[in-house]
Amino acid sequence: MSSERVVTSHLGKVIWLFAACLASVLLGCRTSDRIVARANGVTVTERELNEILWQRYGSITVQELVRQKLIEREAKKQGISVNDEEVLQELKKSNLPDNEENRQKVRADLLIEKLAAKKVEVTDEEARQHYERNAQLYEQPERVHLRDITLESKENAEAIWKALKLRGGENFSDLARHFSINPVTRQRDGDMGLVPVKDLHPKLQAIVRKLKVGEFSKPIEIKGEWVILKLERKVPAKRKSFGEVREQIIAQLKQQKLWQMKFELSEKLLRQAKIQIFDPTLKEKR
Repeated sequence: MSSERVVTSHLGKVIWLFAACLASVLLGCRTSDRIVARANGVTVTERELNEILWQRYGSITVQELVRQKLIEREAKKQGISVNDEEVLQELKKSNLPDNEENRQKVRADLLIEKLAAKKVEVTDEEARQHYERNAQLYEQPERVHLRDITLESKENAEAIWKALKLRGGENFSDLARHFSINPVTRQRDGDMGLVPVKDLHPKLQAIVRKLKVGEFSKPIEIKGEWVILKLERKVPAKRKSFGEVREQIIAQLKQQKLWQMKFELSEKLLRQAKIQIFDPTLKEKR
């Protein structure tokens, strides 16, 4: 859960920004004439500020507070709870300051997530249908395990290539470590790791497809440098089986359903509740 999550609605981000200011308003402290700002002889009082906040954000804040309390009551009814340690961990994970406002917000979100999780299920059939509809996501392209020796001139590259030929390429790692100017692979004896063929430079793709495992190429110019490749291994293109990705798909679909269920549950709690707003200025404007 990221720091952008709100209690359960799209209104939360705005609401929580003003929650601290509105706390005193909603408690009835709306008459203070304490000066909170001054400019060129004019002032803004706490009462004026609170009145504006009340008018602009009072109704949506009350609605969100009601939603939060309904979530807490429903969770208690179902025996679901969130402890302080869970709240603290979520605050740290989301990089939120540890204060009462954020604790309440995170606690409510964790509660609605647990409530929703009890209702979310993903069947094997759903997972398999997703797999079939999105087959391209599970395709593994043709890959090759390569080593390279990269040199700054054609002359040096030809000299290294001749040295490789004398020993049938057995000295490729040693020569890469001592002479390659590729700062990354040089430290690994020229090892480029397992690379999708489609990610290689077009010239290198053509070379690689002609090489057999254990063979090395002639020097080829790439962007002003000269490269010699050795093919260590080929891994053909294939699609991962459903069994290989089943758990991954189920987890993904559960997360998608969880977000939808969280919203539906919180909206359902509001719809089913008998809500009475006693201050006319806090009634939602339609």
